[in-house]
Amino acid sequence: MPLAAALRSIAAPLRPRKGEATRAAIVEAALALARRDGLEALTIGVLAHETQMSKSGVFAHFGSREELQRAVLADYAQRFVDDVLRPAVRAPRGLPRLRTILDRWVAWLAREVEQGCLMMAGAAEYDDRPGPLRDALVALVAGWKGELLEAIAQAIDAGHLRRDTDAEQLVFEIYGLMLALHQDARLLRSAHSVARTRVGLTRLLADASAPARRKPAIRKAAPRAARQPH
Repeated sequence: MPLAAALRSIAAPLRPRKGEATRAAIVEAALALARRDGLEALTIGVLAHETQMSKSGVFAHFGSREELQRAVLADYAQRFVDDVLRPAVRAPRGLPRLRTILDRWVAWLAREVEQGCLMMAGAAEYDDRPGPLRDALVALVAGWKGELLEAIAQAIDAGHLRRDTDAEQLVFEIYGLMLALHQDARLLRSAHSVARTRVGLTRLLADASAPARRKPAIRKAAPRAARQPH
């Protein structure tokens, strides 16, 4: 899985975990703060105040602010994988799997509207801010696009989508709808953003779908002429 590989690359540099329960509680609190104020607002001091721990206590689990931010991003991405991607890959390959991926992604964003999708909001936060966090977000977004490309390629191979389908263009348009959903719901508070996104996705897939194969007509044998009595 391209996204899983990106996730491993983010989590790999993190230090060995000590006190899993405490660390998980810190990440949970940090995730809530990041959803509200953004990843850049996360600091050891702010998190220590929020969790009523000492700075040294938080520092024992995360040796730097950057490591804390990466841990939060990795945790959020893992939740996305577990909720959207893993259940979808159990669907049959081809259009059923692609539709399941998109359906679960829309449902995920619909639930995240109040707090904001950390990957989409983070992409805007770090799009012009070079550094490890931007690199991590780029890896996650590229990995997710890779998953979509793979699902589309499987749908083409299965004959569900037209052979001349431009997979990269289709991913671009799908991603555009999802970004519009996030902005329409978050910024404009539109009550129809999810429904409009589903309509748009249905239209995109319908336009790319291969025509249904017609079954060859079965010709009925002509009735034999009745024998005339001599």
